[in-house]
Amino acid sequence: MCELKKIRRGFPSTAASSPQPTMSFLAAAITTVIATGFTTQVNAEEPEQAERRGPIEEVTVTARRREESAQDVPIAVTVMNSDQLEKQNIVELESLGTKVPAVTISNTGTSSNAPIVAVRGQRPTDTTLSLDQSIPIYFNDVVMTPSQGTNLAFYDLANLQILKGPQGTLFGRNSTGGALLITPAKPTNEQEGYVQMKVGDYNLVGLEGAANMPISDNLQIRVAGRALQRDGYQEVVADNQLNGQDLWDEDSKGMRIGVNYETNSFSNLFMVAYDENDMIARAPTISAFAPIQVGALTQVSYGTGVADAVTRQANRSAHDVEIDLLGREKVKNTFASNTTEFDISDDMTIKNIFGYRKVETSRTSDADGTAFPISSNGLSSRTSAVTLDPVGAEVIEAEQLSNELQLLGSTDKIEWITGVYWYQMEASQDGFTQVFSGNVGPFPALIYQSAPIGDVDNTAYGVFGEATYHFNDEWAATLGLRQSWDERSVTVRNQKQEPQNPALPFTLASDPLACAVTDVNGNPEPDCARTESETFSAPTGRASVSYTPDDATLIYGSISTGYRSGGFNLRGVDNVTLTPFEEENVITYEVGHKAEWGNFRTDVAAYVQQYDDIQKTVSVSTGSSFETSTINAATATIQGIELNAMWAVTDDLLLTLGYAYTDASYDEWDTEVRNATDPTLPAYVPHDASGNDFEFLPENTATVSASYTFPTAVETGDISLTASVYWQDEMVNFAIPSQFENTIADPTLRAAAYQSIEVDAYAVANLRIDWRAMLNSDFDSSLTFSNITDEEYVSGGFNQIDSLGLVESAYGPPRTIVASLRYNF
Repeated sequence: MCELKKIRRGFPSTAASSPQPTMSFLAAAITTVIATGFTTQVNAEEPEQAERRGPIEEVTVTARRREESAQDVPIAVTVMNSDQLEKQNIVELESLGTKVPAVTISNTGTSSNAPIVAVRGQRPTDTTLSLDQSIPIYFNDVVMTPSQGTNLAFYDLANLQILKGPQGTLFGRNSTGGALLITPAKPTNEQEGYVQMKVGDYNLVGLEGAANMPISDNLQIRVAGRALQRDGYQEVVADNQLNGQDLWDEDSKGMRIGVNYETNSFSNLFMVAYDENDMIARAPTISAFAPIQVGALTQVSYGTGVADAVTRQANRSAHDVEIDLLGREKVKNTFASNTTEFDISDDMTIKNIFGYRKVETSRTSDADGTAFPISSNGLSSRTSAVTLDPVGAEVIEAEQLSNELQLLGSTDKIEWITGVYWYQMEASQDGFTQVFSGNVGPFPALIYQSAPIGDVDNTAYGVFGEATYHFNDEWAATLGLRQSWDERSVTVRNQKQEPQNPALPFTLASDPLACAVTDVNGNPEPDCARTESETFSAPTGRASVSYTPDDATLIYGSISTGYRSGGFNLRGVDNVTLTPFEEENVITYEVGHKAEWGNFRTDVAAYVQQYDDIQKTVSVSTGSSFETSTINAATATIQGIELNAMWAVTDDLLLTLGYAYTDASYDEWDTEVRNATDPTLPAYVPHDASGNDFEFLPENTATVSASYTFPTAVETGDISLTASVYWQDEMVNFAIPSQFENTIADPTLRAAAYQSIEVDAYAVANLRIDWRAMLNSDFDSSLTFSNITDEEYVSGGFNQIDSLGLVESAYGPPRTIVASLRYNF
């Protein structure tokens, strides 16, 4: 393939004068970053020394759709190669949540296969099929939608890249917060491979391997696979038939085949993969109960029992839980991609990326974390205290196709890329939800719903281009533009059952649900199916300037924009809940400095984001059931600083430091909250949530790691020790705590609710010992200690305090120990 020159991007000189509410923060950051850069230049003793690359390994990224050094890219990016992924024991997406500052991986507490990725505070509030994620996940340059199943396939990887900031120019799906790129190892001309076996506590047994087979000088094949079984991290301690049952186990397997054909001017990489996981569903950990009142329904029946359950939970491990319904979660992923490159000339290449993905999931779960049938995916038994095999599982089937055609070129002064993009996902969802809503008189009232049920058709088109002009060897400017169109269509078939008083036995066969969907005139839909469609579009782009005084220094600044498509609420049933929500937009001002001084490397970035038309899923009560509506609810300002440093103290000792400061709060957020304290007012009252902090977003996060290779003889092999600590300060797990004044009348319960949504600061420490080329052989071994101190830390949650009065949390894995033995051939 032709070698195209590296693009360098930076900050336009006119941007600093743009009036913004928090530009004083950015101005101070610009001064610091630029001063650092010029100080570096002045203090350099000799120009040759300043230009020399140090002994720290150079990292290649594809943040701009071509391979280049991470230190040459004017974008904040975190990269982990295969060796770093292995040493940090990153075996699934959730593992990243305690490895990278400013990046959180959370979940709803009841699913391990639908991770929610947040970067710089950009985090969706829902995971439905009709709502895009803020941080798209790409596998081999193909976007992965929906989020279900994206935690799999973490084996035989080349690298993992996290791009921070809007990706509104070059990547397939426009995004507001960044992109996460997972790159599998590709076939090469080397005859090599490995087989690795793992054993660990929780009865973990795993087998992984890959074989690279060059068929000829032009044709190579690589086959990789993985299988892992592990007992659950949670244990049921409820006083019922489920006592002693393990939850949150793993039984996963996968296989991947890559075929690469390459000549001097042509290459084609075809890859196909299949991954699946079958597990006993995890359960949320209940941390508070604040009963609320909704009209005639009062949460009393289970009130004392739930309050007692909260007390019991507070006095035991977060991994010991009480449930009454044994859930199960299954996911299957089928993936294929084909990347073709052809050199039209020495200075021009055409590239095409085709992608296909099919995902199938099935899930039942206890959604309340108590031994009572309060809330669940699937139907609880009404004649038994426990439900071992619930019916009415949430089932998702999604199939997507995408194609991106690129044209890349270069001249003496300019590098450019232009292209077109197309994507389509067709998906359906079905399922059953059971909710305890309270009491009417002395009787418990239950609501049965089948929602969200329906079909989704998401189609996207994009036209994009980006060019970098080099004024000279030091200065360059980049301009990129993209026009995106999204066509969204939903067909909703949501159903519900009126509350039963008393809570009589209920079966889907004898008590069918009633259609909840109405037409535009408010009348019941005769076929219980209503279709809505809308088109959304927006231009986005990036403008930047970069300054490279020498080969070891880069100073840049940029203005970039991104957007997340609008759409429809798949849980909608009427004109209100099916009103389309509009696209959300973000504009980011960023300055950065990357430098190397011999054995020391630093990356610094400072940014301000103006975040508008934020999409929020909010609860709506119809009196007989709980509905949701997705609206453009708020605007916000996010500002932060990120620092990454790497120091090769000696040839044997490497130290790294990562730190991120993220300040995110809502500038404006006018919403409605449930009224349970003033009977003279309506059930819902206006509420000003401006100034509230983002949920699941700590202000300060940091990582520190050290890797030391012991001096040993060649015949002994390489023995190394890697230790790391991740720390984050406190955060909240609920975005509108100020609404407690309206929803919780009892002052004692209100105070407890405020306290329960605060997540304390925590630190997670890890240790790994590697012995490579053992006794000068082809064997490697390792011993990994994850979460050494057995810290119980919150990684996400399924907060229902505004609807069911429950505060629930999802905790990260406990301490684990894993030993591995690998044979390289």
